[in-house]
Amino acid sequence: MRYPRLRHHTKGGRLVASDALLMTFYMQHPNERIAPAVLRALQILRDWIHPRQLAWHDAGEGQADPLDDSEWERLRMRTLKPLPDRSAFLILDGESMEVDDLRVHYRGLHAFPSPWPKQENAVSVLYVRLPTAFLVERGADRVHALALELAAELPFNSGYVDFALCSDGFRLGEALNLIRPRYPGVHLALDRARLHMNTCVEGVHWMNFLGEPVLGKLGGVPGLRAHLALPGITLQEMSGERVLITLGDQPEAGDVEAGQTLPLHRALARLLEPHLYRSDMDDLYPTTEEILRWERRFLD
Repeated sequence: MRYPRLRHHTKGGRLVASDALLMTFYMQHPNERIAPAVLRALQILRDWIHPRQLAWHDAGEGQADPLDDSEWERLRMRTLKPLPDRSAFLILDGESMEVDDLRVHYRGLHAFPSPWPKQENAVSVLYVRLPTAFLVERGADRVHALALELAAELPFNSGYVDFALCSDGFRLGEALNLIRPRYPGVHLALDRARLHMNTCVEGVHWMNFLGEPVLGKLGGVPGLRAHLALPGITLQEMSGERVLITLGDQPEAGDVEAGQTLPLHRALARLLEPHLYRSDMDDLYPTTEEILRWERRFLD
C-alpha cells in the first residue's frame, strides 16, 4: 500500500497540514446518553494502537498536560459527569502533538438539540486521527476491523474512515493545493472535529457509516442495494438500523496521473448528493469557492 506524502509548512517551518487516517462519528445525542459508549470506544482504541499512545490532553488556554493513568481517570469522570449545563470536551494528542500524530477530539453536547440559537446544526462527535503509518503497518483489513469495533459501540447517525489531508481550519485553502487536482480520493479535513454537521453526511469515503435519518430517506438497506449494486461496493448491516458502505479493499488516493477515476466514489456521491455536507454550513472557518468545488469533485 502506497499513499502520497502530503505536508504543508508555514514560512517559519511549522507543520500545519499532513496526510493521516481519519475515523469520525457524528451522533445526534446528548453526552449523558453516549459518554459511556464513547469511553468504551476510546479504551478499545488505546488497546489497538499500542505501542503508540495518547500522551497529552488539552487543559485549556493553550496548555497541554501529560496524560498519565490518574489524569485519564479524572478525564473519564469529567466526561461522564461534566459541569452543569456544560458539554463534555476532550482533546487527546500523541507524543509529538503534531498534525501528523495521534489525536482524539470528542465533544458531547449537554443537550440535544442545542438550546442556543446559533447552534442549531450542532451534534456530538468523536474524531480519531491516526498517522498514515498506522494504516500502512497494520493494513487495511485491520483498520477496517478496528473501525467496526469502534462503530459497534457508538449510536452514530453518520461517520467515515478514510485517508485524509488534515489542516488547520484557517489554512484549508493552502492545504488544498497539495491534492488538487491530482488526488480526488484524499479527504480534506480539519485538524479537529467539525461540530455543525446536523443530519448531513461528510462526503464520500472508503468506509461510510450511515444511520438515520439519511438511511431511511434512501429506502433503508434495500434501497442502497438497489442503487449500489456495483462490484467493489460492500454493504454490511449493523444493529440499530445502521449500515456500513465500503468502497473497495482499502482507501484510495485516486491518482489521476495513474488513470484512477474512482467510479465507486462517484456512484455513492450521486446517491448521497441531497444529504452531503457543505463547508459554508460552518461559520468558524472561512470557506472559498475552491473548497466548495472540491467537496463536489465526485459530482461535477
